[in-house]
This record gives sequence, C-alpha cells and structure tokens, in this order.
Amino acid sequence: MNVTKAKPAKTVRRHSGRPTKEQAGQITGHLVDVATRLFLESSFEAVSIDLIAATARVSKQTFYARFASKEELFAAVIHKGVNDLLAPEVTESSRDAPIEATLVRIGIELSKRALAPAAIALDRLITSEAHQFPELALACHENANHARELIADIFSNAMRDGQIRSTTDARFAAEQFLYAVVDGPARTAILSGKTVRSEKDLRERVTAAVQLFLDGCRD
Repeated sequence: MNVTKAKPAKTVRRHSGRPTKEQAGQITGHLVDVATRLFLESSFEAVSIDLIAATARVSKQTFYARFASKEELFAAVIHKGVNDLLAPEVTESSRDAPIEATLVRIGIELSKRALAPAAIALDRLITSEAHQFPELALACHENANHARELIADIFSNAMRDGQIRSTTDARFAAEQFLYAVVDGPARTAILSGKTVRSEKDLRERVTAAVQLFLDGCRD
C-alpha cells in the first residue's frame, strides 16, 4: 500500500518593514504614556531612556526614531498632561448660557481636574523641573492664559446681555474668578492634604463662591 507523504507546510513570511503611520503614532503615544507614569512616580533625573524603553517594551532604536532625547520626550509628556488634565472645555453654547450656571459648571470641572491625583503630581513635577525647563513652565502659563481668555469671553457676553455690569473688566474678572473659585481653594486643599471632596461638597463650595463673586459684578 502506497502512503502519500504529506507535503511540508509552507513557511509564512512575515514582512518586518517600517510600521504604518497609524502604528507609528500608536508607538509614540505609548511611549508618552509610559514616560508620563514613570516621571510622575519619580522625577526627570531618576528616569533613564533605558528604563523608559524597557518599560514600554521597545528598543532604544525605536525610541530615538521618535524622540531625539529624554528632554524632548519630557516636553511631550508635559504638553499632553497640561492639555488632558488642566485645559477647560468651553463650548460655544456655554458662552451664551446664563453666566451663573456656566461659571458653576466650569468651576466644578476645573476644581475636579486640579484636585485629581494625576494633576497634583503633574503640577509638582512641573514646579520641581521649572528651573531646568523654563519653556515648559511658560507653556503651562500660556495654558492658564488660554483658560482665562475663554472665561473672559463668557464675562464679555454676560455684560452684553446685561447679566453683569457693563463696566466690568472681563479679563480681570476672569483672572480673579480662576483664583477665587479654583486655584486658591485647590492650592489650599493640596497643602492641607484634603484633596478628596464629595460631589455635593464641591458643588456647594463652588456655587457659593460663584454667587459671592457675581454679587460683586452686579449693580
């Protein structure tokens, strides 16, 4: 009886060419995410490129194909962190809504962001490295200016609609609002270690602060 020998299976060739644009973007994002966690857990000086590459499970060649240095990656980490954790969301509909409800919503949103553990760690990281990366500290300052301009637009629209005095300086009002309702209380909470607030407590505090603030802007 003749037995037909099975033909050996063909070897599947794997193409190891360059990654697609989408894959390259995913690798870059993964490196930024891994580096963010490492920097926030430690410090800029304590984290090496070797550690970042090993933790991300990529080669150093892959790292250098995307970032020229650890400093360049650190800048990407800070910019992404500031945009994700600290930048406020103000829609066109928010600008024309009743100012009290709008400011309460923004105040709660920004307070939650400012008191989030990742945001607190990011703020500490930026503060500790500001002397070495003044341009990043400036970028954070510019982000704060962006938030102020967005809120200043809300005050300008409220003046136009007669909700507050037309003689109010919109930019100054926005600056004072951010300090009185968000930055000041958040900084106090961080320094005191009392960063965990219930939704109810946060809403009550922000609402009371907004009402007091607007009382000074009305006739």
